[in-house]
Amino acid sequence: MRLATLFLLLLTQLHAAPATVLWYDKPARKWEAEALPVGNGRIGGMFFGGAFEERMQFNDISLWTGDANPSGNYDSMGMFQNFGDLILKVSEPSAGTAVSVNVTPGSEHAPYTPSEGIASSFDGNFSTKWCVEPRGRPVVWLAELGEPRALSSYVFTSTQENIPARDPKTWELAGSDDGRTWTSLDRRENQPAFVKRGDMRIFNFANTKAFRHYRLTFEANQGGSHFQLAEISLPGLPPTGAATLPEGYLRSLDVATGLHKVIYRAGDATFTRESFSSHPAEVIVTRLTGERPAAQTGSVTLRGAHGEKTGTDSADIVFSGTFPNGLNYTARLRAVAQGGRVSAGGDTLRFEKCDAVTLVLGLGTDYAFDHTKKFKGPDPKPLVLKQVEAAARRPYDDLKKEHLADLTKLLGRVTLDLGDSAAAVRGLPTNERLAAVKKGAADPELEATLFQLGRYLLASSSRDFLPANLQGLWNDSNKPAWSSDYHNNINIQMNYWPAESTNLAECHEPLLRFIDEMREGSREATRKSFGANIRGWTGRTSQNIFGGHGWEWNIPASAWYAQHLWEHYAFSGDTTYLRDTAYPMMKEICHFWEDHLKQLPNGKLVAPKGWSPEHGPREDGVAHDQQIIWDLFTNTIEASEKLGTDTDYRKLLRDKRERLDGPRIGKWGQLQEWVTDRDDPNDHHRHTSHLFAVYPGRQISISKTPQLAEAARISLEARGADGDSRRQWTWAWRCSLWARLRQPEKAHSMITGLLTYNTLDNLFGVHPPMQLDGNWGIAAGIAEMLLQSHAGELDLLPALPAKDWPKGSVTGLRGRGGFTVSLRWAEGKLDRAVITSAQGGKIPVRSGTIVREITIPAGGQVTLDAGLNPVR
Repeated sequence: MRLATLFLLLLTQLHAAPATVLWYDKPARKWEAEALPVGNGRIGGMFFGGAFEERMQFNDISLWTGDANPSGNYDSMGMFQNFGDLILKVSEPSAGTAVSVNVTPGSEHAPYTPSEGIASSFDGNFSTKWCVEPRGRPVVWLAELGEPRALSSYVFTSTQENIPARDPKTWELAGSDDGRTWTSLDRRENQPAFVKRGDMRIFNFANTKAFRHYRLTFEANQGGSHFQLAEISLPGLPPTGAATLPEGYLRSLDVATGLHKVIYRAGDATFTRESFSSHPAEVIVTRLTGERPAAQTGSVTLRGAHGEKTGTDSADIVFSGTFPNGLNYTARLRAVAQGGRVSAGGDTLRFEKCDAVTLVLGLGTDYAFDHTKKFKGPDPKPLVLKQVEAAARRPYDDLKKEHLADLTKLLGRVTLDLGDSAAAVRGLPTNERLAAVKKGAADPELEATLFQLGRYLLASSSRDFLPANLQGLWNDSNKPAWSSDYHNNINIQMNYWPAESTNLAECHEPLLRFIDEMREGSREATRKSFGANIRGWTGRTSQNIFGGHGWEWNIPASAWYAQHLWEHYAFSGDTTYLRDTAYPMMKEICHFWEDHLKQLPNGKLVAPKGWSPEHGPREDGVAHDQQIIWDLFTNTIEASEKLGTDTDYRKLLRDKRERLDGPRIGKWGQLQEWVTDRDDPNDHHRHTSHLFAVYPGRQISISKTPQLAEAARISLEARGADGDSRRQWTWAWRCSLWARLRQPEKAHSMITGLLTYNTLDNLFGVHPPMQLDGNWGIAAGIAEMLLQSHAGELDLLPALPAKDWPKGSVTGLRGRGGFTVSLRWAEGKLDRAVITSAQGGKIPVRSGTIVREITIPAGGQVTLDAGLNPVR
């Protein structure tokens, strides 16, 4: 048994079951594929977990460059790095020299390929690319070594992309003791392009002086918009993540507790780094400890991603900045030592001969999640200082205890056991387990981990502030894919599919508030485009946090938003919320469609000029739009019934709902995507927009509309599971669709498809590039396989794959009507169910073909056996 496995066993005994722990026996090299996330809903970090250094990229979810116009991105805020000099000396200095690389200025130099950043210039992988848009400015590559070295050569290896004009031509290498005063060591001018891709060149120069800092300054290529280089190597220095690892190295993330850990042995002592992002304290905390007294000596640097200058403020290092849109932001880092001493200077905190060190990082912006304040709040500097000071005064154990109590209160509501994986698989690091699944291995525990990771990511990026966006909270680029904004043609909706069913209703609330706060700007934009007299509102496909509307109109956007307003009520039964918040917004969105629907000569109503994203022509009455409008009208009708209000208006909506065109069954038995029967049975498009009525809608179901359900099955079967369909969110949506259609093996194949084709080593979904809606969508899909409640009954284990999950259990899933359900199964069949209800009431309960009506008193519960008989 490898030493890392021994550490894993210790870790799981202390904190959690194996199905909640991601662990690795090597540090991360790539941000999106390997680093591990912590977050408190507002601020988050991605930890790389080096053996002798830590690198953490951090962000605030309100760090946006845009405003009420369509422009802008969600940007990255910065990075902190820790270098433990004395720890290096305990081990082998030559094997542990740490390299930190940054490109400056950050706001000007963004990765050309979103999946690869500056780290790809020194990751030891010659097949990767590093490409930036210098915009006529020099490109600066900085290397900071853990200890000074006298270098006399460096190596370039060309990118695999065959564009010689982008290869470097003129550059200078310089060395520095302090990172401020530089000595020129080597200059090359007008160098020819590489002879072939993957070619390696060694450049030698005379030097005997040891420098800690080295800098390559590349002049922008004349006449070219891009600059590229694959690999920069300083001989004698191993690439980050590829250095000889110390004994028993382990890095892990427990998604039940939000604790990131790095553990290793150096000499005769064990060292530990533990980190988390605290929601109560509003800071990110890292604790460095070791078995040897006075063994913590090193430094921490704080760097912004927009060329900010980090300075010293009393005991802290700080940077601040202002975007062109007027958004102010700041970050502050403090080190609290146990024994030894700490000093601050420039962009660096240094600590010497400490028994333990706690690093407290605070960050924030002056964004206000309030349209009445024009989204502008107070200067963030005083508040961030207050947060850092308050956390720094408290013992680390108190901060940790408070964090654990807060997060586990949410995440501990649901447990999931899908059966035991083979012992040979269980002992592997997470990346190797994933690799085994890609080769066909069964790993139900990893599937349970994927489920719990989705819940963890939602709780980490959606807590009483802004909702989760495309990269959740952790975007590291200043030119992110799709601006890392809010796309409402499925993406943001899928982010929240597991919120109610997996018992994270509080994490749903940021989206509900976002809908409310964006209403005023959406009303104005809607009137400008659809006419001054139109009531209600809708939105463009992409939106930002200042009310901005970007890429073209997604006319059913607000109607799909309204489903979330209703679902939050449907699962909770909170009539106060329904009356005061949800129903008024739903009714206003209905007004838009009352004014916008088009009547055909036969009296049918259709949405004009619709689209089936991102597929086919624009025309009247596409199934996607019709189904979403049906869902809106139905939910609003039921809301008015629950509230006992608007009787006449309810009749009007019923009339319009009954006159909506569709759904239609086509010539080869399919559910038609368009009014015209043009569906191609060989079309493998990634979207299944015309199946909204199956999931997340409820217009089509096995029990109530079997013929339409069969047509939906035929359509879904024809879409296939390869080719264009291989997108991480596609697997997730189809998992829930197959579950609703009671096809357990096909639903399960979507989980294995996601793991096989679109999951990175850290279990993030990749579109490509990385985006997290698939992680949230697959968590919802797994929940849907185990419990459904959309058809007016609690359907227990409706899509259980008996072969893959023959035995297992789940606790704490939620069903509509305010029910909480826990299940146990054996030999692929229900064994025991426990149903609780806060409000009480009657509900039909189904298990296969057995249906019984169960009555539960308010605050009570009932236990059912395999035949749904009450157990006394």
